[in-house]
Amino acid sequence: MKVHLNQEIAYQEAEIAVSTTEQTYQEMLAFLDKQDVGTELCIALSSTLQPLFCGVQESPDEATRSAVEQALELPKVDSAYQIGIGTYTVSQFAPPRTFEEIKQYIPHLIADPNRVHLRLIKENALTIIAQIWISN
Repeated sequence: MKVHLNQEIAYQEAEIAVSTTEQTYQEMLAFLDKQDVGTELCIALSSTLQPLFCGVQESPDEATRSAVEQALELPKVDSAYQIGIGTYTVSQFAPPRTFEEIKQYIPHLIADPNRVHLRLIKENALTIIAQIWISN
């Protein structure tokens, strides 16, 4: 599906080691398992799928949830990393056991400087969803 962001999605630096893509992915899943519903992690990947940054966005408060549901502009926050304004191709799926299995959701290896973003969102106490965002 196509998604157009009118506002950046901001992340603070997560206390997760960014080493190999697989290790970072496994640490993200373990981290989210202990977090509140609504918490999300994002890893920015290079065109060769190497990790560049891992960020966290804490579970939103009720006012933020309401603003998102109404498509209202959120206040700007200082952040270490953002998914920028623009159009993205997004795939959503249940997170597989390994990062290697995620590659099937990336339609082609990106040969330009565009980044691939992997978002993991704790949707409820038992469910984490994964999203791949590729800028167009």
